[in-house]
Amino acid sequence: MEQWNNVELTNMSKKSYTLNHEYDGAQRLNKENAPPTQTASSTEPSPQCDLLQPGSDIKPKIKPEDVETLVRRLYGITISEIKELISYDDRNYFIKEDSNVKNPLIVAHCPQGYVLKVVNSLDSKKEDIVDAQNQLLLYLAKNKVQCPKPIVNACGKYYSVERFSGGGGNVVRLLEFVPGKMFHEIEVTKNLLYQSGQYLAKLNGVMKNFTHPAYESHKTIWMLQSAPQLRDFLYALKDLSRQAIIEEIIDAFELKVLSALPGLEKQIIHGDFNEQNIVVAKGPSNEYCVTGIIDFGDTSKSPVLFDIGIAMAYMMLQARDLASGGIFLSGYTMVRPISSIERDYLKYCVAARLAQSLVMGAYTHTLHPSNDYVLVTQEQGWRLIEQLWREKFDTIDELWETTGHQYLTQSHK
Repeated sequence: MEQWNNVELTNMSKKSYTLNHEYDGAQRLNKENAPPTQTASSTEPSPQCDLLQPGSDIKPKIKPEDVETLVRRLYGITISEIKELISYDDRNYFIKEDSNVKNPLIVAHCPQGYVLKVVNSLDSKKEDIVDAQNQLLLYLAKNKVQCPKPIVNACGKYYSVERFSGGGGNVVRLLEFVPGKMFHEIEVTKNLLYQSGQYLAKLNGVMKNFTHPAYESHKTIWMLQSAPQLRDFLYALKDLSRQAIIEEIIDAFELKVLSALPGLEKQIIHGDFNEQNIVVAKGPSNEYCVTGIIDFGDTSKSPVLFDIGIAMAYMMLQARDLASGGIFLSGYTMVRPISSIERDYLKYCVAARLAQSLVMGAYTHTLHPSNDYVLVTQEQGWRLIEQLWREKFDTIDELWETTGHQYLTQSHK
């Protein structure tokens, strides 16, 4: 769950180490926030468990001043500008290289800059998944999808495992920076919602033909299949009524959707199609259109339906309107139709993703109170989830269908 493209270049000075958040000063878990089955000193996940465990602090222990030495050794880059980007569990640094210093290690230089990604300690144990993500990015680039392209290091590899003081091994890789504005930086229009639906459908179409053995057994807390694990993190919500609504959503999602999982169409999906990861640019008509996608850290082999539900949740959050999901859905189904059964399950998927975002955001904030990025969906998210689950659940399918139809039949889109 990261944001790479919201970098204001005018605010960066030469070799300035600018942090978005003081993460390291807030890595304690207060006793009142500790889960009942774990102690506040639990900072590393269990090596036998693929999923994040309550109380685990998996953020890399790298300091910004170490980045310059690291990229010079691994990629031959002399840094002219650097900025840490906000993120959930990883540490990401936007860097620009000094063009006055020759670098024979990188053949095709990226003038827009790069993103150095230092992967969290849990995902760093899954090197096969790191390889799968790199291969997927290369595959998408060959298929004309604008996305971050991995860069080979001095050893001819697309990643390495590095050890930093105070932590274990962390996967490090370098990706080309994708230029453009992010979806959340511009006004949300009906046309942009519709385009986003079309774009995801086309992306699903391209990714359908990609396979990698590592995805067959890959599991993360952010996969929609992992929604039941949210119960372990509910202690982060202090409002008991909010805990209750999340419990209801999990129960219904298990009963209605997860029970039908074997019959749903599966493939590799993006898994985090949100306003922080969608790149936009102005087209010939001077209107913004979707041009690219970033952050493939939540890719998994999952039902395609889950990708739609995840995306709809974030689009409605950004539009601040429950009905707007119908416009996004009409764009998607114009490219890739979905069955009536999938439509019936969709509202449960949307609710489950909202639940994940709200619970995990609250939990991560207990670990890093100064990282307000993890709370970006909280206020609007609770408003939306209560509206969906408590007020509109029985009529939401009709609302989405009507809203989508009205958009398609209006004279000016």
